[in-house]
Amino acid sequence: MSFILRLASFIIHKMAANKTWALITGASSGIGKALAFEFAAKGYNLFLIARNEQSLGQVAAHCAQQPGSETKTYPVDLADTSAVESLIHTLSVASLEFEILVNNAGFGLHGEFFETDIEKESQLINVQLAAMLKLTKALLPGMIARKSGRILNVASVYSFAPVPFQSVYSACKAFMLSFSESLGEELKGTGVTVTALCPGTTKTEFRARAGISHKDEDAGVTAESVARIGVRQTLKGKHLVVPGLTNRFFVFMARHLPVSVVPRLLRSINKARGVND
Repeated sequence: MSFILRLASFIIHKMAANKTWALITGASSGIGKALAFEFAAKGYNLFLIARNEQSLGQVAAHCAQQPGSETKTYPVDLADTSAVESLIHTLSVASLEFEILVNNAGFGLHGEFFETDIEKESQLINVQLAAMLKLTKALLPGMIARKSGRILNVASVYSFAPVPFQSVYSACKAFMLSFSESLGEELKGTGVTVTALCPGTTKTEFRARAGISHKDEDAGVTAESVARIGVRQTLKGKHLVVPGLTNRFFVFMARHLPVSVVPRLLRSINKARGVND
């Protein structure tokens, strides 16, 4: 009997040692937190990145409750370019096989461009774009060498439309979508896929941090629902994921209406929703 127990323990430890890793940025809250829970439930080891060390630790502790899962945390502000370089160096010497890369970290900015803070806008570009590019550049060669990998970039329905009063944010999301689709085409036949996840309004603290008011604070879908759909479709290798019928209708309209009409329409819609108040 003791031999069987030792054998079972050996097998469990070997399975844990052989499990691949998922790296997730912005994992301390919102969609990133929900994505961490989803990947943990599917048996991945997790390398979690966010600014808030305390919240990140709580997410990691929850994920570590999954049998055989290992969780590492790396508190860092991705707006700090030197800190990102230190992160890249850490990853290069960690000897971990990353099967999953989730570029989720980001924040919103709202207001008239001539009044908004250029430093915050520069930070947004560093977090959403520069960090995404550097992490992808760092982990992609290993994925290609193993002929296996999934990259998930969390964009937005605003990737498809210019958005007045959120001009830098929507431009960043448009970049993410274009980059994801371009890279996905480059990687055909390599065993590596790129998924752009484009949620609409989601029930997180994101809007409050961005300074966006909203007449209906309960509007949108849950982060858990977005994460569940995003993970399932990413593992299937789908290139574009827009959760929800309303969001898919929005994307259809944004793609087919004249370019000059879309920002005017969005300005009117957001005003009616109280977003521009």
